[in-house]
Amino acid sequence: MQHMRHSEIDPRILAQAAEWFALFRSGQVQPNETAQWQAWLVAHPDHQAAWARVEFHIDRFKSLPPKAALAALTAPDLQRRRAIKHLILLGGVGLASWQFSRAGYWQAWMADYHVAQGQIQTITLTDGSTVVLDSGSALNVAFSADLRRLQLVSGEIYIETAKDNAGWQRPFVVDTQDGRVLALGTRFSVSQQTDRSEVTVFADSVEIQPAQPNSPKQRLHAGQNTRFAADRIEPIQPSKFDKPAWTQGVIVADDIPLSEFLLQLNRYRQGYVTCSPEIADMRIIGSFPLKDTDKILASLATNLPVKLSNPLPYWVKVLPR
Repeated sequence: MQHMRHSEIDPRILAQAAEWFALFRSGQVQPNETAQWQAWLVAHPDHQAAWARVEFHIDRFKSLPPKAALAALTAPDLQRRRAIKHLILLGGVGLASWQFSRAGYWQAWMADYHVAQGQIQTITLTDGSTVVLDSGSALNVAFSADLRRLQLVSGEIYIETAKDNAGWQRPFVVDTQDGRVLALGTRFSVSQQTDRSEVTVFADSVEIQPAQPNSPKQRLHAGQNTRFAADRIEPIQPSKFDKPAWTQGVIVADDIPLSEFLLQLNRYRQGYVTCSPEIADMRIIGSFPLKDTDKILASLATNLPVKLSNPLPYWVKVLPR
């Protein structure tokens, strides 16, 4: 599932992964730290690659002086953090600020609406529009006299816009870190990813404006999907769904790799699921209810040549049988 990209992973990210590993090995993890860890893992593929690299090199860590390795993996709080940084230095990885990985978490926590991992929330805005927040999502709402504005901090939202009940037609927009999506009387979804945003339109149309000045706009119509960054909009792709599957409480796997399926599943679990690289490309087809993700994993173990392992608390690894 992940590759050991030694030359590409930022040393700061490797340091964060090592600290998280030490935290879970210590057995002293708190619920809020689990949420922070989950948010960090799903924020970028490099975070998952770094986690896999720490796992891959755990034997190398053990080969370091016993006192250093033991302290790094078991010491609590400040002592543990100092020890893991010493361990990272010995391993040639580098140092990082522990707060570096938590800024996004606290920004989401302070949002007007934030949804816990594994939960889905529906809200009705003052204009009558409906917004559904996916698991782990965070949203700010700012309605003014001349604009209906949502700011998507993290995750994904599905929106059904209503006719403005204020007596005049205020534009309805969703802002992400990459730009603005203007609703043109529509049903659509917007997701905030690490380095880009994604939009899918289910009815009518939207207009996408990347954040960088003078970037061209793009209109997106029903049945279309695209991703955009601050300086560009990617080619439009077709979308065959009437609503996002997660709003119906399911994950739909349409012949996708196991690794991609598990990344989606991670959004709805407390903890983390990964798989061995040799089965990462195994194809998954089906519709899986999200009500009980443990049952989804059990189903994989029953119907595929795989088995489940628990290397650490809150961590499930899918292995070849």
